[in-house]
Amino acid sequence: MSFQVPEDGRAAPAADAADSLATDRVVVGVPAYNEENAVGSTVLGVQRYADDVVVVDDGSTDRTPELLDQTDATVLRHDRNRGKGAAIRTLFEHVGSLECDVLVVLDADGQHDPADIPSLAEPVVEGEADMVIGSRYLAPEDVDETPVYRRVGQVVLDYCTTQVTGTELTDTQSGFRAFSPEALERLSLTTDGMGVESEMIDSATSEGLAMTERAIDARYEDLEGQTYNPVKHGLAVMVFLARLARRRRPSASRSGRN
Repeated sequence: MSFQVPEDGRAAPAADAADSLATDRVVVGVPAYNEENAVGSTVLGVQRYADDVVVVDDGSTDRTPELLDQTDATVLRHDRNRGKGAAIRTLFEHVGSLECDVLVVLDADGQHDPADIPSLAEPVVEGEADMVIGSRYLAPEDVDETPVYRRVGQVVLDYCTTQVTGTELTDTQSGFRAFSPEALERLSLTTDGMGVESEMIDSATSEGLAMTERAIDARYEDLEGQTYNPVKHGLAVMVFLARLARRRRPSASRSGRN
């Protein structure tokens, strides 16, 4: 696996990156569960940067399905809430059957800035990476606006994920990512839950896929659509990482005996 980070933590300006993608087919995917307060504006915001927008409605019980019916997005529906990992797998399977040069995935809660889509997509279409992670903590000059209680949990999850997967990343839990067609085919995802971000990193490492990060902006104020309790989220990821570590240990033990 190769891992590349720009010296200043940032890629080309969004306008320049968007120009470089003019001839490439960009699909934007949005997993959504009970995001009635933000899903409409999220879809509207990403349309400027996408040839197609695909939303996976993961069994929402609020007005999310109704609002999605009013958009031009392709909507894939789960008949019940199955979890973010399951939504990502549904998205990968669908987009894998399309003709596209890059899939960019972002959350539906309004945290991510659609203007960052081109800078995440660019390394994929340029052949520099198979998976690009949008990092909230990569650019040293940026002010970290993450609430303290969230940042503490993220530091712990970042440390545990990098220890289990053997990578060096600044934001392992970011839901803002770009993927090459090869990554859609080769990433092996099994979890239904919130551990999917860590599992992507583990699978990309095992498959020898090239990963890199790009700096992104994120907001936390007035996120009325935010679904996941951060404590439950963190605990779910920790449980998954513990299982992943146990799954990796037998392979490491066998390698040590050879």
